[in-house]
Amino acid sequence: MATPNETFAQSLLHLAHPNDEAEATRIYKEKVAYRPIDFRKLTASNTKSTDARTRRRELRLAKKLKKASSKPSSKPKPLSAREKRALGVYDIPKEAQKYEIYEPLNKLWIGYVHEILKGTFGNNGTAGQATAAKLCAADFHGCEVEVVRNRCPSRVGVKGIVVKDTKMTFVIITRKNEIKHIPKEYSVFRFEIPWPDTAKEGAEPIVLELHGSNFMFRAAERMNKKFKAKAMDDL
Repeated sequence: MATPNETFAQSLLHLAHPNDEAEATRIYKEKVAYRPIDFRKLTASNTKSTDARTRRRELRLAKKLKKASSKPSSKPKPLSAREKRALGVYDIPKEAQKYEIYEPLNKLWIGYVHEILKGTFGNNGTAGQATAAKLCAADFHGCEVEVVRNRCPSRVGVKGIVVKDTKMTFVIITRKNEIKHIPKEYSVFRFEIPWPDTAKEGAEPIVLELHGSNFMFRAAERMNKKFKAKAMDDL
């Protein structure tokens, strides 16, 4: 029988071997005494699956539950290019397709180009490298341009105010309130800049030409772009 000073394990061993006290003592000393048991490891091994596929599935479910319980973002998801086209985000509405609406924009553009080109023209109206460099980085929204050369003869002679300056095209509104999409590639555009000097009132405006094939960049990307002269043999 077990004595009051015996441990619970010894009591159980004596109950299992009631007729052999020496055997119960031997088992206790060899297999039980001084052997600590990590109950935390036992608990983790019981709850954690040993199957890799099951563990991956449990991990996926845990991520989904965490994502579902998290607070939804207040930031709206940006529209894709297809959604923008379907909604007509960049389309000019019918009521805004009037030439007189953009005439004040043309006057603003003339003041803007006078400011950036100040002091770059010669006395006879000639333009140098400084003029060309500043014009290459300029914004052409509001500039009145005319197509003077193009591979498509029907586009030659189209004249109007630039209402949209994209990477590949100039979107122009004509005096007949027509919207024209003119590709920059293989096109030469002519535009005029009146003299800013009041002393030159009545003088002929400065006439410049823009080669669209060398100008296929977005307006925002042209600010720090270094342009190089290219041959235009394909026109």
